[in-house]
Amino acid sequence: MSRTSKIAIVLIGAVLAAVFAIAIIGQRFSGSPQGILEFSAGIEVEPGKKSVTEGEKFGLRIKLVNQGRLSWASTGPRPCFLSFHLLDDNGRSIRFDNRRFPLPHKIRPRQSGSVDAAIRAPLAKGSYILEFDLVHEGISWFKDYGSGTDSLFLTVEEKIWPEDAQPLSIDYGKYTRIESIVPQIDEVRKLIRLVLAENEIRFQGTEGKVFGFGGGSDYPQIWLRDSATVLPASRYFYPTPWLVSWLEEHLARQKEDGSLEDWIDAGGRMDKNTTETDQESSAVLAARQVFEILGKEWLENPLAGQSIIHRLERAMNSVLSGRFDPARGLITGAHTADWGDVDLVDAGEQAKYTDGRTHWTADIYDQSMFYSAALDLARMLDSLGENEKASLWKEKALNIKLSTDKWLWQEDKGFYKVHIHLGDLEHDFDENDIFAMGGNTLAVLSGLADPKKRQSILETALSRQESLGISTISGVLLPPYPKNVFKHAQLDDPYEYQNGAQWDWFGGRLVYALFQNGFSREAKKKLIEILRKNLDNGDFFEWDDREGTGRGNGSFCGSAGSLSMAIFQGYFGIDFGKDFLILEPKLGTDPARVHVYIPAVDLYVAYEYGYTPEEEKISMEYKSNFPGQGKIKVLIPEEMKAGSEKASEALRVFLDGREVPYEHFILHRDEFIVVETDFRRHKLKISRNRY
Repeated sequence: MSRTSKIAIVLIGAVLAAVFAIAIIGQRFSGSPQGILEFSAGIEVEPGKKSVTEGEKFGLRIKLVNQGRLSWASTGPRPCFLSFHLLDDNGRSIRFDNRRFPLPHKIRPRQSGSVDAAIRAPLAKGSYILEFDLVHEGISWFKDYGSGTDSLFLTVEEKIWPEDAQPLSIDYGKYTRIESIVPQIDEVRKLIRLVLAENEIRFQGTEGKVFGFGGGSDYPQIWLRDSATVLPASRYFYPTPWLVSWLEEHLARQKEDGSLEDWIDAGGRMDKNTTETDQESSAVLAARQVFEILGKEWLENPLAGQSIIHRLERAMNSVLSGRFDPARGLITGAHTADWGDVDLVDAGEQAKYTDGRTHWTADIYDQSMFYSAALDLARMLDSLGENEKASLWKEKALNIKLSTDKWLWQEDKGFYKVHIHLGDLEHDFDENDIFAMGGNTLAVLSGLADPKKRQSILETALSRQESLGISTISGVLLPPYPKNVFKHAQLDDPYEYQNGAQWDWFGGRLVYALFQNGFSREAKKKLIEILRKNLDNGDFFEWDDREGTGRGNGSFCGSAGSLSMAIFQGYFGIDFGKDFLILEPKLGTDPARVHVYIPAVDLYVAYEYGYTPEEEKISMEYKSNFPGQGKIKVLIPEEMKAGSEKASEALRVFLDGREVPYEHFILHRDEFIVVETDFRRHKLKISRNRY
């Protein structure tokens, strides 16, 4: 054999050995025989340290160089995103998965690009490390392929809100603050404040200065249906203009046919996702909340020559004239995913708009929204002495309820269908087995579902979460639509975006529905699950994946509002306005100190609540500047329930040391003591009388 031949054999052997080694390493890292060569990144973060306050959002520009063999893109199958791992100052992992940041464009081998990332600082002060890496979604992090990372050192200082400086008591004070044995509640209160502040919008409108809240970090517009769900949070921290001016601006821009736009922005632009049929109902639901706070006088204020109440009625009539199926007596809309705004047939931006290819349906979400809005409109008309008009809207609501029960209720399944088809479209799977959490939850809250149906719907929500392995109760569309039923890239896979992902925007309302319908023990458990998820993610995200990792738009205002409803109105049991006060704490054995204030009407209510297990005694001291009479409804802990083996031991109720009569009230799994009272300073005690 010649010297040349020997050299060739040695070289061939070396090449084969190298290829084999690469294959083994690649399989270890990514399951791909070329994994270590395919994905490799150069990452450069702004040098130095950064100092911010708790929860503060800050921007970073991260430079990327593709040092691998394959292109990166944030669209299509197995997309790539920039993200980071949150570490303590010793390099130990605190939160491994964090927000994904899409690449600005496809980055090919040897090309570079930059990502502008909006980062939320941790909610607790301290020193941290942010380790930035690229993630091949659903497969691996680039670091696991052997790629390099880069880090930022972060110092987080304490942030003091105005209410934090106030001494917490039950006396009058212009602040909203809580202290709970559930630590996640106070932490989330900070997050609610941050998200509201980050979404503040001010601009000159058609009727004057407009104050409102954007939908989130990627939604700078004032969305009508989003803003209606923000009010349960904003009412406790912001004065009157922030509650009403954005709604008045929407109503002032009402179209000739009475319909309303989806969103408006500071530049005067407007648009409507015509796949939806909930904008007008959302306006009425928002108006009802403002009416409860400010009183009926606000309804008579003129907007461009027409009163607010008149514009609200025109809006509702526009739905009946343009989105109503007389054959079935139901409100209509496009085939979307429950409450969503993306249709079945389009893959791009057109998916938000109806056209000649739209598949029309009548869904439970639109019926629930319209039913609730019709009753709210009737209530507001009644307050103004418009009794005949009010009666007509009550009748319209009743007709929607009867038609909904006829066409959408499924007695064998125990929940409403997501929708019925109004055309000839047929699916090759059992669409009626999909539990549409959003629409069914609103059927419970609106009262469209009767008490028996409510119980069945809520039990279905609990069982579907468990059977499908969703990390919190916020899962929507359970099970989701199969792969590729929706053409849009955000919904074509199950458990993503509106097709079965988690949305606290509706999950918070579901928790509130549990509190309101006799499931308080389950409601508290589910509330804490959601709060933990958000705190682990460090933000309110538009949606979360099946496991609970934040996805999509950050600083999502709708979640802040819905969870505020679950916390303040559900768990702490406080709801009040100019002419009413409801106090129904559902704390059980949890001690708490609560002070809630509405700046728009200078009203507050506060209480200190405790439970003494050895004495089986509830103690509650409360006070408010609300001038009227009312009732307090207190949840009895499981340990004190009269239905237990201690049924022979009667409960005794004392108000300021004097025994008083009470009403014993049972709602499904919950048991309450109800006492009539005014809201001057009082001490309530509930205890067992042992014979």
